Amino acid sequence: MRTPSITSPYAPDVEKVRTWLEAKIAARLFVEIVVAILALIARMRDVNTELVTRLAFLKRKRPPSETLERIERQLVLPLFAAPMPKPKRGPRSTDRSHHHGRAAFPAHLERIPVKNEVAERICPKCGAEMKTVAFSTCCETLDVIPAKIVVIERRDETVACPNDDTIVSAPPPPQIVEKGKLGDTLLVEALADKYLEHMPIERQCTRFARLGITIAPQTLGRGVCATIDLLAPIAKVIEEQTRAPGLLGTDATAIPILDPLEPAGIRSGTMWCWTNARWVTFFYSRAGDSDSVKRFLQNDLARVVQCDGTSVTTFLERAGGKRPGCWSHGRRRLVEAARSGDQLALEGLRIIARIFAIERAATLAGDTADDRRARRDLHTRPILEELRAWLEDKRGIIPPKTPLGRGLGYLHRQWKRLLLFLDDGNIEATNNRRERELRRLIVGRKNWLFAWLDLGGDRTAHILSIVATCIAHDVNPRAYLHFVAKLVVRGWPNAKLRELLPDRMLVAHPELFTGNRGPILLSP
Repeated sequence: MRTPSITSPYAPDVEKVRTWLEAKIAARLFVEIVVAILALIARMRDVNTELVTRLAFLKRKRPPSETLERIERQLVLPLFAAPMPKPKRGPRSTDRSHHHGRAAFPAHLERIPVKNEVAERICPKCGAEMKTVAFSTCCETLDVIPAKIVVIERRDETVACPNDDTIVSAPPPPQIVEKGKLGDTLLVEALADKYLEHMPIERQCTRFARLGITIAPQTLGRGVCATIDLLAPIAKVIEEQTRAPGLLGTDATAIPILDPLEPAGIRSGTMWCWTNARWVTFFYSRAGDSDSVKRFLQNDLARVVQCDGTSVTTFLERAGGKRPGCWSHGRRRLVEAARSGDQLALEGLRIIARIFAIERAATLAGDTADDRRARRDLHTRPILEELRAWLEDKRGIIPPKTPLGRGLGYLHRQWKRLLLFLDDGNIEATNNRRERELRRLIVGRKNWLFAWLDLGGDRTAHILSIVATCIAHDVNPRAYLHFVAKLVVRGWPNAKLRELLPDRMLVAHPELFTGNRGPILLSP
């Protein structure tokens, strides 16, 4: 029989405990007092242990690894652990027939010959001066020429007619910032440094100051904003491509917004990341509610959208769409329970690890969507049946408010959504790709900290959409920004913006290819 709790272990009511004790003492029920006090202390100990574990988890300086092997090692006591067997190594092979040596540098890089001349040119035998026979290329070294900052001095030509007084001067060429003192190349570099290398504008100005050049952060910031506004129409076309038919995926994170009208001067906005094959769109919203999702999807709500278990997108299912779940989210709560010392959670993690192993094998084998569906039907479905049996068995004995109980509850609630990937090879087992895309924002906001008002949130979304889509298409994002900025500032027609998207630019300019193309499991 469970002992009734005197008060809540999370927020003890001292007056309530005093009143209870006085009543029990007056009735001489000392055994009940001892039992109840011991039960309260034990419960408070469990709560304190859980809170300390959570706090330690949140204060980790690095994202904790969720691999099963790492978790199992963390739970093994070094004193009683069996020694890890050393890998067996055979005799070292002397066969180097398959060793190709150091990889050659890319052919498109400029080669700068540097002569390494002989210092002593007097023949040691006869004393005559030796003459050059040849120079042989012995090795190549990758090096860099430091950036050179120059002042472009524009000289406008003026022509005059020899027969009359007609005089014509060359009109000024278009610039990103009309009559601005910062050149277009400098502004695009500053834009790339901020959103590719996460270098704040103030830090860039400090770097210029070390070179003896004073640029006010406000001036450089306004120029970067003007560059983003110039490229915003391209981001809008990318958004249309992302919204086109295909398998969508989404996730969201907060973005700090600097707003003088707020009491604290800062508020939180929401940045959604949407993907469709190799198209990536960042979509800013003042609030991360269902209306922001509807604004992106517009009138087409009956879509397949992979996401986590958030309730914000449940309206998609009511509209006739589907919401495939994320197995990384499904196992994450079990990972937290295992880290707190729960051995039962490891049982579930070991079963889920076999699902991830099958997905990894499909990727390494280069499976098509049909191949993945067949592989999942043959190998993954029986594992899920085993996991379901384990889940139902443990839910009957594990309290729902414990770390493991919360993990089991999440799997139970999301089970139907977590099974949707079995029937469609285009659906990924996890929503990890969206989380990886959001890191471009998360790493950046740790450095430049804020966006200015909602306009700053929109601008951040526009440039991140362009950069992320370039990377997904294996296009060099910095070179792409320079290329298209020149075309747009010179008056590229809006009717042909589709030709400036990364996929078309890669066909027209193969030199933009980075050579890092990897598999994208979503349908093209």
